[in-house]
Amino acid sequence: MSEYLLGTSDHELARLGLQQEVWGAFTREVLDAVPLQKGARALDAGCGPGFVTAELRARVGAAGSVVALDESPRWIEHVRSRAAREGWDNVELVQGRVETVALAPESFDLVFLRWVLAFLPEPLAVLRRLAAALKPGGVCVVMDYNHEGISVFPESAGFRTAVRAVREAYKTRGGDTWLMGRIQGLFRAAGLEPELFKPQVIAGGPGSPAHRWLDAFFPFHSRQWVEQGLMTPREREAFLSDWDELARNPDASFFSPIVVGASARKP
Repeated sequence: MSEYLLGTSDHELARLGLQQEVWGAFTREVLDAVPLQKGARALDAGCGPGFVTAELRARVGAAGSVVALDESPRWIEHVRSRAAREGWDNVELVQGRVETVALAPESFDLVFLRWVLAFLPEPLAVLRRLAAALKPGGVCVVMDYNHEGISVFPESAGFRTAVRAVREAYKTRGGDTWLMGRIQGLFRAAGLEPELFKPQVIAGGPGSPAHRWLDAFFPFHSRQWVEQGLMTPREREAFLSDWDELARNPDASFFSPIVVGASARKP
């Protein structure tokens, strides 16, 4: 797989920070359901700027350790800078792809992937690799999309065009925006026993977390969808016009896609 679909720009860094703000509580709920013992060893696969890395290292404690893995040099350097600034001495940084990086067999108590697996063209192969890296009794946790549910009201043809474009953007890279609809079967095929399956949707009006999260994503990234031929310039103009109108409408509602937190245990 080539570079992360959404890039590593300053805008994307800020967007991922907002994403953590919006979805951090749900991430913690999911992790609470698969508690880590102090002293555990965890892998944050596709760690990005390290927001979940920080959460995991707090959970494993000083006696535990976290491996922060990402293909992006920028994200790895971002985590490295934070680790140095905050004195993290139990985080190992690895630059590489989750599809190919060397992982020692049976070396982790937890493997975590948030908004990673849906980008990958061979999720089952990745899960099998990660399952091999889990200790017996270890847990794989995935947070990702079943992309149904994403919508705005009043309905907007422009927004529907933008949603179509992002789904196509995933698809052109081999990804799957409906991955979580089949995650339990993928877990089983990887030799893992499904446990947690927890869906979450957020919604609200203009200025709500749901609106702010969608607003940080669709207007900015729709430019690249035009460049990729996934929507026309006229379609983008119509979307942006509708979007601005919705943002000014106090009665408008914004709904996220379904995000699912799921876990499976290695026998």
